[in-house]
Amino acid sequence: MREKILAVVILIAVVIFVIANTLIIERQIGDIEKEISTLNIESEGAIDQARKIHEDFMRKEKFISLTVSHDDLTNIEGCFVELIGYLSIGDADNAKVTKDRLTHSLEHLRRLSTFTIDAII
Repeated sequence: MREKILAVVILIAVVIFVIANTLIIERQIGDIEKEISTLNIESEGAIDQARKIHEDFMRKEKFISLTVSHDDLTNIEGCFVELIGYLSIGDADNAKVTKDRLTHSLEHLRRLSTFTIDAII
């Protein structure tokens, strides 16, 4: 009987941790997406704002990387580097494309980190 109680307690703990992880990652990704959406590619301070957003993502990545594929995080980091590079040379067209890719990558990361049965198993 004690084993069954322990198994139920462990299952409940896992479900609670998965839900908490999902909510935290959802909020962190949402914050980054909001910052990216407010980034005006053609403004004077766009490169500084992009660097600030990248630094914010790098701080949050430490937690996100515990449960998310490193390939997805590497893809997002690459988009940030491209975006900052294009902004530094004043290439607004490619910066817009990269900003869209970055937004799509963040949305993909959000979909992958949602609460599903696969997250528990």
